[in-house]
Amino acid sequence: MPPAPLPAQLAELSELLGQMCTTVAGALQRATYALLESRQRVAQQVVAADAEVDALRAKVEEIATDALLFHAPVAGDLRQVVSAIRTAGDVERMGDLALHVAQAAERGRPLPEQVRDDFAEMGRVAVQLALKAAEVARTRNVILAVELDADDDTMDDLHVHMFGVLMDPEWPCGVPAAVDITLLARYYERFADHAVVVARETVYAVTGQEPDAIPI
Repeated sequence: MPPAPLPAQLAELSELLGQMCTTVAGALQRATYALLESRQRVAQQVVAADAEVDALRAKVEEIATDALLFHAPVAGDLRQVVSAIRTAGDVERMGDLALHVAQAAERGRPLPEQVRDDFAEMGRVAVQLALKAAEVARTRNVILAVELDADDDTMDDLHVHMFGVLMDPEWPCGVPAAVDITLLARYYERFADHAVVVARETVYAVTGQEPDAIPI
């Protein structure tokens, strides 16, 4: 069976990447709910569903490989194919980070009240970044991608604030809880960072330039 035409393959790659971003956004949203509400069954569902993201990445790589082998794309088309492979890897890592949050929730240890609101906000911001990355992947909207790069500042501020809470001499919950919370905060921060990389890859694929070089 002959491969699909290159434009059809490129369109399918964009749609698959958008689907991956939407999937990991949903995974993190459910994992955050499980973490905040001590819902171990929900956390287990997130863990069980992680294979879906891996399957989507495999599909992206299959189509991208076919595009390279059968169509030998050049210029912008080549950038889009290579970017799709790289982006799929970043989104899969976002899924892994959502998985780590779910695994923490599976352990059933309630979050200290001092950080519950912070994690709720980190979850909200991270999910919004992933959904915006999904739109960027599907539409290849450069302006939206550049905006997403700036949106990540909110997560960085939350991450810094979390360390301030943990380093407070009056922190009442002990070192083990502080270590767990530090790791969790890092998962959210890295999730957001990978969403930004998705946007940066899209900008480069479309324009051949880095986001910092694109005027808004």
